[in-house]
Amino acid sequence: MQKTFFLGAILFAPVIMLAHDGEHIVAPWYQEPTIIVSTIVAVTALSALSFGLITKRKRFIATPAVVLGLISVVGIGSLNQGNNIYGEELAVTKFGEGQLITLYKSPNCGCCSGHAKALEQVGFDVTIKETNDLAFVKQTHNIPLEGESCHTSVIDDYVVEGHVPLGAIEKLVTEKPDIAGIGLSGMPIGTPGMPGPKTTPYDVYQLSEEGQMSPYLTI
Repeated sequence: MQKTFFLGAILFAPVIMLAHDGEHIVAPWYQEPTIIVSTIVAVTALSALSFGLITKRKRFIATPAVVLGLISVVGIGSLNQGNNIYGEELAVTKFGEGQLITLYKSPNCGCCSGHAKALEQVGFDVTIKETNDLAFVKQTHNIPLEGESCHTSVIDDYVVEGHVPLGAIEKLVTEKPDIAGIGLSGMPIGTPGMPGPKTTPYDVYQLSEEGQMSPYLTI
């Protein structure tokens, strides 16, 4: 019985790490097939390794350990890629210089911090405010449910919802249109803060004061 509890705790740990807060529970699963396959392989290898350590069977230790090591190396490389700006073509490299932005995020959100870092790289002075009530922040800015992402930023009188590409933010702060803000639904891979390559165009929406969404820019 003790071995069963021990094995269950080991296997449950990576699930907790992946689903560290409510808005990220589904994030790893809809990104791309390689993430799903890698996760299944990792969990299988971890199961075999745990069984080998508990039963002291060497054949169940060596191979899973090598597999987990390879997956870790690939995963670290992917995370490092997610912190880049992905070579976006910007009219002004430091277009955010001298401008303040407040980013509201969950205390456990790593990808939100990645987006904040990308904003700092183009000159923004970013203030991060952690909150356990992001729903209130989104309701305050009339962000519809279908337009929600994992974090919400505010630049002057504009709201920027989610992992909006830097080119769209540059267009917003440069042209200063008569809208409430812009956003990008979900957490698409390849955007600033999200690991992985860009696989499809990003459809950034604009938001009216009443919370109505309409097309803004496709990048």
